[in-house]
Amino acid sequence: MQGAVDPRMKRDEDRFHPGSRPSGCLGGDRRHQVYRALKTRALLYRFRPGQHLAIVELSDQLKVSNTPVREALIRLHAEGHIAAVPARGFFARELRLRDMQEIHDLLQILLRHSLDVVVPPASSRLLPDLGAPPLTPCDPRTAIALARRTEALFIRMSRWTGSDVIERNVADLCERTHHVRRCSYRSSDLTGPLYASLAALTCALADGKMGAAALALNDHFRLLEAALPDLVMRALVTSMMHD
Repeated sequence: MQGAVDPRMKRDEDRFHPGSRPSGCLGGDRRHQVYRALKTRALLYRFRPGQHLAIVELSDQLKVSNTPVREALIRLHAEGHIAAVPARGFFARELRLRDMQEIHDLLQILLRHSLDVVVPPASSRLLPDLGAPPLTPCDPRTAIALARRTEALFIRMSRWTGSDVIERNVADLCERTHHVRRCSYRSSDLTGPLYASLAALTCALADGKMGAAALALNDHFRLLEAALPDLVMRALVTSMMHD
């Protein structure tokens, strides 16, 4: 039996937003910690695109045995976060523009559906606070905070549908776009307009004006769509720099 889990594992786990932690999981559970640490690295592209994820090396880095690492990689592959090649092992996924465009399109469709289903009662329209307008461009810490608040808003909207499936899918898509979203808030051209579109969305939702909310949501994703080619390139660079 090996010693305590490497503190780096806990830091990797904590860097991703708390909403992504499955409910009911014990923080001290070693298998869950290994899974969360590796999932965070995959989602934030801390592995080089196409990198071979050697179980022995990862076990050594995280100071755990091979078994929880192997189990975590199998689970991450089943969830689509990494690739697997028979007889060769597991590999980090590529960050591709087309994939990111499709993910953003699907997220927008689900959020528009959330607005079209029903006008939620005022008692359920308590929304995450976006905070004060950020300086342009954002520093890394502020960009992460804004990305988390954006994701919390989207997940809250998905709950209004009453569908656990839609909520889980929105949460998953938010995870998959988190790294690019962080980069968008560090762009001097995007920070202000993105924040303004979210502020307009929040105000419209709070007032129950679903038509205005749909327009603000469209504006938000239109800004992202136009900037995605540049954002994906920035995301690749920052993933290598470990910003």
